[in-house]
Amino acid sequence: MPPEPYATSLDHLYDELGRVELTVRAQVERWRRAVAELREETAWGTGILDDREVRRYLGHPFTAPLAEAETPEAVRELQRRAMAQTLTIATRRALSPPSTLRLERLRAALGLTPDDVDVLLICLLDELDGRYRRLFAYLADERWLHSPTVGLLAEILRPAPAELPDFRARFAPGAPLMHHRVVCLDDDPRLSARSVRLDARIAAYLTGQDYLDGWLAEAVKVAEPLRYEDLVLSDDRRTRLRALGESCSRRVGHDRVAVIALIGDEGSGRTSTARCLATQLDVELLLVDVAAAAASGTDFAGELYREALLRGAAVLWRGCAQLAGPPATGDRTWPTLLAYAAQHPHPTFVDHLQPWDPAERSPGGGAFVRLACPSPDLDERHALWTELLGDTEVADRLAGTFLLTPGRMLDAIKMSAELARQRGAAVTDAPAEEDLRDACRRQSSRRLMSIARLIEAPAHMTLDDIVLPGPNLRQLKALRDRVANRPRFEQLVGPGRSGPKGLVAMFAGSSGTGKTLAAGLLAKDLGRDLLKVDLAQVVSKWVGETEKNLDRLLDEAQDAHAILFFDEAEAIFGKRGAVSDARDRYALQETSFLLQRIEEYEGVVILATNLRQNLDDAFSRRIQVVIEFLTPDGKAREQMWRLALSGVEHDLTDEDLARVAKASRLSAAAIVQVVVAATYAAVARNPDAPRLTAEDVEDAVRAELQRVGLPAPAGTDTGRAGGGR
Repeated sequence: MPPEPYATSLDHLYDELGRVELTVRAQVERWRRAVAELREETAWGTGILDDREVRRYLGHPFTAPLAEAETPEAVRELQRRAMAQTLTIATRRALSPPSTLRLERLRAALGLTPDDVDVLLICLLDELDGRYRRLFAYLADERWLHSPTVGLLAEILRPAPAELPDFRARFAPGAPLMHHRVVCLDDDPRLSARSVRLDARIAAYLTGQDYLDGWLAEAVKVAEPLRYEDLVLSDDRRTRLRALGESCSRRVGHDRVAVIALIGDEGSGRTSTARCLATQLDVELLLVDVAAAAASGTDFAGELYREALLRGAAVLWRGCAQLAGPPATGDRTWPTLLAYAAQHPHPTFVDHLQPWDPAERSPGGGAFVRLACPSPDLDERHALWTELLGDTEVADRLAGTFLLTPGRMLDAIKMSAELARQRGAAVTDAPAEEDLRDACRRQSSRRLMSIARLIEAPAHMTLDDIVLPGPNLRQLKALRDRVANRPRFEQLVGPGRSGPKGLVAMFAGSSGTGKTLAAGLLAKDLGRDLLKVDLAQVVSKWVGETEKNLDRLLDEAQDAHAILFFDEAEAIFGKRGAVSDARDRYALQETSFLLQRIEEYEGVVILATNLRQNLDDAFSRRIQVVIEFLTPDGKAREQMWRLALSGVEHDLTDEDLARVAKASRLSAAAIVQVVVAATYAAVARNPDAPRLTAEDVEDAVRAELQRVGLPAPAGTDTGRAGGGR
């Protein structure tokens, strides 16, 4: 019957195990002839020799241990059977696709020699069948032995005397068996020699089991395949990625791509890009969390790349920012990782938020390629939202408002379902736009909350409710339109022709004139968050710390799409004085850095100040929009009183409002505080149905004026003037 190809990888493995098992049987026959016939039953495992054994041992030269002048016929028969088995295996193996036979894939991937494979198979015998543990203990005369020693393996495989040093060299640190951790050498104090143990992962792989164990289970995931057609990409970008994939398919030569650095913001598609390239190469992709891998405390790069070799997979190291900076003294993590990547047959991807070039780019060969993963432009965002939501109108509004990456779009959709549940609404396939916008805002500003505070505008107010002179209100609305239409404007005029990408506006006016309220309503109208920067977290007395803090703030705000609000901005952007000592020189350098950094920032910054004249002149030139918030006159204050009282029940008449507005020249913020205090008084008087009276307002006005150190003017006795009671 002609030989047939192997139906399964296990069929091939069992044939190979049967072949090496015959060599083990042959050694048993030799051992019986050389030693067992002379050994007393009570002497096994004791290390005691009698004179007959000593004579038998010394009757053979060192170069042929335990050799017999006449090989027993039983040994010859086993050798003939092993040779026949070898020929049969070779014939069937040649008929089988190598990729279907795991032992062949392992041999090719790890560069194992035939003797390496035989060592591996003999060690696998005792993993699969406990009888062989006893046999190895018998052959080595070691009671506690459970796997063969190096010497026993040499006796079983019988290398020629001249080849014996080469055989032992395969257990040296750099040899394939040891470098790839196929086997390890155990030092058991109970044994007279080191035993050779097969790695559990190798044994599992050969028997058809694919799993991630130990730290790999925590830090590594197998990515799903992804096609370019499933991504929203421009034709040019798709063409360039396919060309890069073709380069990655070349595994030898100077143009072989060893490492691809994926540069882009969080959620910009770095992982998707790696998945598409791996799919194009028809290989798996292992996603590795660098932080979790480094925390394992092992030689994680070696163990990871062995797993990648077993699977024939590419590797993506995620979170590489911590490896890309200046290395600590003696830290070889990054060079070690790159050295493994240079030897790996498939590309290694590393992701990073900012462009960078490591000092050691690719030791050992292979090209280091930087690949930018830019955030989507307006059209791409619109296409992505349309694909995700199926609603063109909602997609248009979200794309124009939020500069989200694809990953954050998906996170926003998931978060919108959570927000719907929180407010008791039914979760449907089509998220409510209200929940989507809220989720997008949270996605945009989630990293800034440690150094900035969210300012929420009153729910019942809009920009039209701001009490400002007509020209100033029109300026405020023009600022809103400028921010809202920036993406479309850039698309219309093209890059490089629209001036600075960022926008710096200044709200100037006395305290309490409504600068913070106006900024909050502006952000609300635009569907964005207003984040008030905590200057205590930014400004530092230590040299260089203020610059670092501001740099971190602007880096994290770059993709947040929130509006940054600096109150009392003169504290950080104030004028530079004359240079007279080292402290002055430092202050000058600090301000220069702040000017440059703000100029490079692409988002929206609002500076609020009541000391406009104290701002640095060079910085003032970088402000595109200035809106004055003037102290309100009597008519404006009356509007503010009406607006502040619009949310509560009260008995004040128009005459009362006009009188109190004229008599007490309070700012907008002070008027709000007066209404709050008067409301508390009304609640204390009638908790079930509180209603403000003119007397409540009068008492609250007097208290507010006393708080700021001003006398109560005549004419504020509204209750006695006949109004509202």
